Amino acid sequence: MNPAVSDTIRLARILCILLLVYAHAQPYQPGVPESLLSPMGLIHYLRQLLGHTSVPLLSLISGYLLARTLSARPFVKELGNKWVSLVVPLVLWNLIYIAKVYLESGLETAPAIHEWPNAVLAISAPPAMMPLYFLRDAFVCFLISPALIYLARKLPGTTAAALLLNALLNIDGVLFLNSAIPLFYFSGCVLLVHKVAIPTHALPWKPVWAAGLAMVLLSVAAFYMPSEPGVSEPSSLVHGTVDIALRAAGCVVFWSVATKLLHSRAGGFLLPFEPMAFFIFCAHGMAAGLWWMAIERLGYTDITPVFLSYFILSPLLSLVTCVGAVWFIRRVTPSGLSLLMGGRIPNQQQMASMFNPLGHKHLARTTGV
Repeated sequence: MNPAVSDTIRLARILCILLLVYAHAQPYQPGVPESLLSPMGLIHYLRQLLGHTSVPLLSLISGYLLARTLSARPFVKELGNKWVSLVVPLVLWNLIYIAKVYLESGLETAPAIHEWPNAVLAISAPPAMMPLYFLRDAFVCFLISPALIYLARKLPGTTAAALLLNALLNIDGVLFLNSAIPLFYFSGCVLLVHKVAIPTHALPWKPVWAAGLAMVLLSVAAFYMPSEPGVSEPSSLVHGTVDIALRAAGCVVFWSVATKLLHSRAGGFLLPFEPMAFFIFCAHGMAAGLWWMAIERLGYTDITPVFLSYFILSPLLSLVTCVGAVWFIRRVTPSGLSLLMGGRIPNQQQMASMFNPLGHKHLARTTGV
């Protein structure tokens, strides 16, 4: 792979996973706040603008990289690797989360016997650690990837239209917990199969600004959707259309940001943490939650400047916590860390670079990737 494309992918991955923290950081409020201009309205807006829109580019990158892998490696041989890199972490992290909740709240919070398959493996519903449904859906994408790659080669337009319809109407039922994931995953396959040139320098400003404007406006849409039943609900066609458009715009904007950051000091700061990306993805909810627990103990959760500052800083707080956790686990049980990270354990040089990231521009890949 072109080194510039590889580095941009790595930078986009750590950028999007850090922004994903905004989707799950406290404080929470059910539904949509009444006012966009309230503190909770601002938090809800940022969740949409920066948090939820960062996931589709991760799906697209996954599809692109897997199509590339399967062009050189048989599906059966890759199956074992995907089991270790997706299913094993899915199980372990959910067990850790269930144990954490049990220690905090007692036995009554443990899943009932019939709930364990979903809690641990997300068979037909989100797992105990909700964001990890992505690993489950990514594994399903892998299982059907030979068909997706074939369709990407023979019927890209028709298949994309069918997957778009599926994303809007959730036709697949429980095959995917998030029906948008296979759409963007397939898009990555198309880019690889048809050898589309991947831009690693500044994209044309018009489409990027158009996508950025769409993100800004569509993130506001939830505050102004009609309240009639079936319109503002997450399962509605209107909501789904806005969501898919927002996610597509996010792919353009966040890739453009990654190309801009690649040769900047900000990119030089972020890139050394890319070997941590998978760990941050799995642990970011608990990592951010530790800081929120501290704020709760101090009794500051209702103080607007405090919870707004915490929310805005939550990606950085999660990053700091995860780096410390990986450093500790790596010293105590490297093999355990490897299981938690799907085989993506950082080496000594990569760990050292995280403590002085501005001094390291190009790093070796994470072990096992």
